[in-house]
Amino acid sequence: MWVEACADSSYDISQQETSASCSPQKRPKFDLQELGGIPEDLDRELEGDFSSKFVRRQTKSEGIINGGTCESCQSTEGFFRCLTCSGEHGWCRTCVLKAHQSLPFHKLQQWNGKFFKDTSFSELGYIWYMGHGGQPCPSSQEAMHDWEDVHEGVDWTENNPGVNTFTEPTSTTTPLIIIHSTGWCHCPGSSVHQQHLHLLKARLFPASTSRPRTAFTFDVLDHFLIDALECKTSAMSFFQKLRRLTNNAFPDSVPDRYRELMRASRQWRDLMNRKRFGFGHDTEVNPGTGDLALFCAACPQPGINMPVDWQDHYESWLVMQRYVVDGNFTAQHMNMKQPHLDVTLSDGLGYMVTDADYQAHLSSAKETKEWSSCSNHLAATACARHGCFVPHTVVDFQKGERHMNVDYSICNAINYHSDNIETSLIIYDIGCQWCIHFKDRINNSPGLSLPEKSRILTGVGKFHLSAHKLPCFARFSLNFIEGAGQVDGEIMETLWAPFNKISPTARSMSQYHRQEILDDHMRDSNWKKMVGIVRTLLKKHKRAVKGIDDTKLPFDELTHTLDPEKIAIWEKDEKMAMELRGDHLDIYQLKIDKAPTMAEIQLTLTESETSDIERPGSIPWIIQGINLEDSQ
Repeated sequence: MWVEACADSSYDISQQETSASCSPQKRPKFDLQELGGIPEDLDRELEGDFSSKFVRRQTKSEGIINGGTCESCQSTEGFFRCLTCSGEHGWCRTCVLKAHQSLPFHKLQQWNGKFFKDTSFSELGYIWYMGHGGQPCPSSQEAMHDWEDVHEGVDWTENNPGVNTFTEPTSTTTPLIIIHSTGWCHCPGSSVHQQHLHLLKARLFPASTSRPRTAFTFDVLDHFLIDALECKTSAMSFFQKLRRLTNNAFPDSVPDRYRELMRASRQWRDLMNRKRFGFGHDTEVNPGTGDLALFCAACPQPGINMPVDWQDHYESWLVMQRYVVDGNFTAQHMNMKQPHLDVTLSDGLGYMVTDADYQAHLSSAKETKEWSSCSNHLAATACARHGCFVPHTVVDFQKGERHMNVDYSICNAINYHSDNIETSLIIYDIGCQWCIHFKDRINNSPGLSLPEKSRILTGVGKFHLSAHKLPCFARFSLNFIEGAGQVDGEIMETLWAPFNKISPTARSMSQYHRQEILDDHMRDSNWKKMVGIVRTLLKKHKRAVKGIDDTKLPFDELTHTLDPEKIAIWEKDEKMAMELRGDHLDIYQLKIDKAPTMAEIQLTLTESETSDIERPGSIPWIIQGINLEDSQ
């Protein structure tokens, strides 16, 4: 049987297996009673058979290795082992340094006669030379040519004023000594100002470019970014984890590099984004507004995923922008005490809007009504079908959810890659109120603009529409908007859910640091949507085809039973309502008589009841019981 979830025709399994076996999220649940209880091998493990063997094996591995002989030279005592290398190895001091010539961040231990004790490469005399592939610089007269010349236990930071101590915060953290006179390259043209470039060649990211004293491996910075995206880990939690991985017994003994991690991680995130979006590849072009952001691969974008002359190939209702707008009142932000000290790296280059332009718009815009007194929350625009954030549309609230904030986000979304697309569907929880004076606000705000011949269709999400007044149902229901498709208009709620996990961390950040964090998480959210969009669209297409097949026959049968003249009138009214909209959509409004009151129902039942003269009716008795229940 072909399993679609595997996405590979080579996965051809038997009829007994299902596609759920290929997905860890859809594996079948087993009943232990039907399987005859817990398997015997698992039962033995739980009883301690496996546990005792595992503990004995682990205890044995804590002893001396290879009888205390070096596995490489076979002539010296092998009292050194590496906890990072796979397998069990015992080396002497010379061989362990040679084996780790290009692995300076592995974690070493030395046998002291009773147990293995943590040691470091610096204590063994390891020197990492920069600029010549780990070899000493040939232009340095004081260069050391072999590790044996470096005496064990020498404090190089005390005897040499030109020594840098690099503490690399990884799970295999090891202090690294680099001597200025010998560790750095002294070839002609090399200078102190290029030391950070030598570190970059060694895949070390310096915390400073002038006089680097701390460096981070590329791997640890990548791990931090992935931890932040997937686990919502804060920088402090990540650094505390690194401290415990370095020295779990005494984590406070590990040097504090939290401040350096914060600085380096921000720079690393910005540099990686510029690299991935094609900036810096032998070009001096700088990224512009929204250039460091991904968008939906399926939404219509002329010149990107559809031809510029799309009018000759598609109908206008099909090529329509469909956006949903919503605010997030969990994403609060504290005001900075010294905002002038904040440094921006990517202001307006991602999903958050450019701060200066946005503030200029707020200062010139006029608001007719304020909705609440909360401050500094978020509002964003995303595509309604696929849930991808639109670049350069995320704004901050200042005094609640005001129209001037939402207008700026919506206008930026409509202008984003919308060449010759005239119709835009805006789905907003309070769209019935927002759309009333939208055009007036556009005309009165110099910071807002729309494409020429732009037509705005307003809808309300299906969940929120149920809480609106009855007239809103026909006028703002997505069911009565041609081209809206089968969307619920509530996809922003699912996008805000993971963002609420990072809100406590981002609340106390500086403005631009928070902006970078939010941009990064939105970029990651859009990336996940993009890599899974083929499977998602295929699933939706199959569901749509099945829905048409299931409803076509009943619809045709109902059509044959109706008067053709009435059908023609209905179709004419529907066409007019789709074109004119507004109160013309009231044709979809249900026309029902007003429900009778309780007194009218009681009177009707009493009059219709027949009973004997000596025996009272049951209606008064029921009414009395209802009144007693209401009074409790």
